[in-house]
Amino acid sequence: MSRFTVAVLLIICALPAFSQESDTVYEASSDSIYQLGEGKLPPMEAMVVEVKEPKDPTKALMFALVLPGLGQAYNGKYWKMPIVWGALGVAGYAIVYNTRGYRESTIAYIEAPSDLGEDIIQYWKRNMELSYIAAILVYGLQILDSYVDANMSTWDVNDNLSMRISPSLQPMMTPASLNGISGGLTCSFKIKGR
Repeated sequence: MSRFTVAVLLIICALPAFSQESDTVYEASSDSIYQLGEGKLPPMEAMVVEVKEPKDPTKALMFALVLPGLGQAYNGKYWKMPIVWGALGVAGYAIVYNTRGYRESTIAYIEAPSDLGEDIIQYWKRNMELSYIAAILVYGLQILDSYVDANMSTWDVNDNLSMRISPSLQPMMTPASLNGISGGLTCSFKIKGR
């Protein structure tokens, strides 16, 4: 091996030793912890941490299965209950309206059969089936929402975590480009206090 290769390997092996931060030494005093060398305790407000009681996802799921919106109430998201009830109400109204149209068009077709009558029956039947599908989707989505919300009840979201998406102009590296600038999006993550 050449001397250059050995020197490069030694430098690469030594890099992690220079990039490490020194350890912080903590000393315990009565019932609190403070950093050695400061000699005083931090203010009491800095030591108080709010702990959220975790929600049981299975319980939220069962509540949502029994009564739509009850899982959202269990999670403490009361503002979602009227949205769930309104969406189910709209889906229920669509079911009633389209079922009535389907029955009336079927009766009209029995009295006077025609090709146009068959098309009208298919129209109302399709809308009626879509209304049932919409009601099932709303019911399923509110169950899923309550389950996911219970799972994420202890998720830490505060001002120390942020994401910013902004438009950006990038220079193009191809000689064939007309103006030499390309548009795009820039996504930046910031973690404050680190």
